[in-house]
Amino acid sequence: MKRKSTIFIAAVAALTVSLTPSVGSAKNGPVYEIDQQQVSSRVAAIEKATGQPVLSGEIAGAAWIAQVPDNWNGDLLVYAHGFRGEGPELTVDPPPAYQFLTEAGYAWAASSYRRNGYDPGIGVIDTKNLTKHMQSMLRREGDLDKTYLAGVSMGGHVTAAAIEKYPNLWDGALPACGVVGDVELFDYFLDYNFGAAAIAGLAPDFTSPDPDWTNTTVPLIKDVLSNDPDGSFTPGTPPIASSWAGGFEQIFLGKDSPLTDEGEEFKDFVEIGSGGERVSFDLAWEYWHGVDGLDGNFFFDLGEGDGTIANRSGRVSQNSDMSYAEEYGADFAFLDDVIARATASNRVRKSQGNQPAPIINGTPSIPVLSIHTTGDLFVPIEMEQIYAQEVIDNGLGDLLVQRAIRDVGHCSFTGAEWVQSYTDLFNWVDNGVKPAGEDLINDISSPTLGCDYTTTGVGGSGFRSRLAPCPT
Repeated sequence: MKRKSTIFIAAVAALTVSLTPSVGSAKNGPVYEIDQQQVSSRVAAIEKATGQPVLSGEIAGAAWIAQVPDNWNGDLLVYAHGFRGEGPELTVDPPPAYQFLTEAGYAWAASSYRRNGYDPGIGVIDTKNLTKHMQSMLRREGDLDKTYLAGVSMGGHVTAAAIEKYPNLWDGALPACGVVGDVELFDYFLDYNFGAAAIAGLAPDFTSPDPDWTNTTVPLIKDVLSNDPDGSFTPGTPPIASSWAGGFEQIFLGKDSPLTDEGEEFKDFVEIGSGGERVSFDLAWEYWHGVDGLDGNFFFDLGEGDGTIANRSGRVSQNSDMSYAEEYGADFAFLDDVIARATASNRVRKSQGNQPAPIINGTPSIPVLSIHTTGDLFVPIEMEQIYAQEVIDNGLGDLLVQRAIRDVGHCSFTGAEWVQSYTDLFNWVDNGVKPAGEDLINDISSPTLGCDYTTTGVGGSGFRSRLAPCPT
């Protein structure tokens, strides 16, 4: 490919929109503003790390940054970030392992989106806008070849939805730790909360949604599911805490689980609902119930609020159409008669547009390689199972490769795992060499799950050494 000329650098610089203060808002929501200091700081850090200039600008209230390396190979990767909380400050970051992309000659670009919150619909729009903007700039050089889309977490939702809505914009996609089961993630959160209440024996007449859920109903649940509902900690530097469900005391000190028989039954329920029996689940359970310290309310906190997302009206989660006997098996068939039921807003579940969250149909027209950690209970590997089944049902299984990574964190991949994923996707698109993957739809209890694709290196949750080793 032709190297970027000095004239081209100047032309790109001229096309770059300066970052002047800009504000935007969601209907009935907060006013958002680009965090100029964060963007400037990020640009400086990237330029220092790569020794090459970074472009920056703004499109429709969304900040963007990009890099076109001196040895540009003609390809572009656009990055879709994940959930950034509910605050008003818009921030932007480069794609994971961006140094590899720059050194290998790939141009890349990333958007802040114009809003925060769980708003993948806006993410799709702003990612599309940035992609078109970058393609227009790069085509002025005349050598733009392939364009890729990668995203993490909510950005995985953006990625899988965007390639269906705008199928001609990208040539390959890499959703990582992605919400590729779209709104069914919120059904999983609902099942956690309603399932806990039902297994604890609570009548299904509690208030939901309830903005005070963790103070009104959750204590009643913990009293039944745990022998230590208030949690405990071992003094030290730092102190090591255990919540009502377990935590870091179990991981680091080997303490017995505080769960009652009902609590163990609930733990089994969550394992099935998050993807099925697998080697990393016990550690994942302790990890995710230890991250909040003594209260262990990470998932119960997700049961609070008004049931909406992204400041749009309409409840997003539902279980009114769920058969627990079919989805969870005979051991949990009793829930069909006792669990509370909720129905989502019709516009949320059936909308084919971008608001409030685009529905993914499993109809990619380009190669898709996805990676997911085995013990992620926030965005569980169940998301991959839902997406894969939809893709296969649509007769498009040849376009999807999925890989498990042995870790308990959310998006906790090593740099080497990112580089391998990029490399294999690029080779698939460029040369037609479909990479190997794993069957994540069926039984994932094999002790070899993820062994072929898990590497060492910088990154990871820090808990990998506590997982059972891969068979030799």
